[in-house]
Amino acid sequence: AGLPVLPDTYFLRDAWEQDPEATLDAIEAALPYPIFIKPANLGSSIGIGKAADRAALREAVAVAASFDRRILAEKGLSKPQEVNCAVLGFGQDVTPSVCEMPVSTAELLSFQDKYLRGAKGGKGMQALARRVPAPISAEQTREAQRLACAAFQALDCKGVARVDMLLDEGGALCINEINTIPGSLAFYLWAEGGMPYPSLLERLVEYAFRAHAQKHQSVFAYDSTILQSYKQGKAAAKTAKR
Repeated sequence: AGLPVLPDTYFLRDAWEQDPEATLDAIEAALPYPIFIKPANLGSSIGIGKAADRAALREAVAVAASFDRRILAEKGLSKPQEVNCAVLGFGQDVTPSVCEMPVSTAELLSFQDKYLRGAKGGKGMQALARRVPAPISAEQTREAQRLACAAFQALDCKGVARVDMLLDEGGALCINEINTIPGSLAFYLWAEGGMPYPSLLERLVEYAFRAHAQKHQSVFAYDSTILQSYKQGKAAAKTAKR
């Protein structure tokens, strides 16, 4: 879709199980260290590992392959900062939220960091430290909002989704992932921009009705004699056998 992402490659669990060394060779040929390994269809940092050498790469792949049949290998950045922006809308009607910057001393936010920190009080993700709005320039903010909307539309999303981006040391942004419901309503980002939670829910209901109406504009049936021809073909085949 022409969106900036980190260099990556992928492989299937079958290939890893059949020839682990060849799989590791292919990853090293495609990407420099450090390398992040991720299960393709999971979130919340489950199964994600970082490798700085072949031994760590082998371990990270083994863990990721236990969670998914398709595994993504991605080039790591040196000291990146995370910038997140939510998008609300459907079709061409999209609105970006203010941006946030999660604050953590950890290089990778683990499942425990995201959901169990402060869990005794039931806060989970809300207990994470974050700066809202993100302490980036006005130009970077506009670019983050533009990229978030472009990713939302490229995937034909509706409702609300939070797009997570990485800011490298040179100030360039690239898209890391998109979080849909229930991953993130990002209500706090909309509240910061002047949209209280009840208003956010009203907008979500509005877009759901709009999507439902559009769905009913599409035809889901098509008249064809293909099955009739199939039955005639089977009858002819039986006759030929006799």
